[in-house]
Amino acid sequence: MVKNGSICLALLVIASVTWSARPQAQMGRMRFQATSAPSCRHTDNATQADRDRAVQAVALAKAINAAESEIMKRVGQYAPFSSLSALPAAPDGFKVYLYANRTGYLFSLKDTLDPCRFAVFSDVAGLIYQQSALTAPVVAQ
Repeated sequence: MVKNGSICLALLVIASVTWSARPQAQMGRMRFQATSAPSCRHTDNATQADRDRAVQAVALAKAINAAESEIMKRVGQYAPFSSLSALPAAPDGFKVYLYANRTGYLFSLKDTLDPCRFAVFSDVAGLIYQQSALTAPVVAQ
């Protein structure tokens, strides 16, 4: 136990001595860049084009909910996105994710052009939501 503590203490001392021995010129080059908030595309000051794209995404969401409801009535189960027909095209920059099984479905339409990750989403309940992510992604895409 003392041996492990001694090793940790020795490593800590070596690290602090190594850090303090760094040349000042090298230290002077270290700069911290302040990151500014991204310019979100779906805020109160959105362009008309982005507002139109959001409206198109909501229209596609409504069409997906209607198509899933119709398929459930006809065949008794929900269908994957590739089986849905007569849907409007996804707006430029939006990617559609739809997961369906026999008893339910959920989907999202994510704006890949928006640094704030705006999305429209819904599920078997038929309610449509839209919002941007609360934080930056934690995992690589």
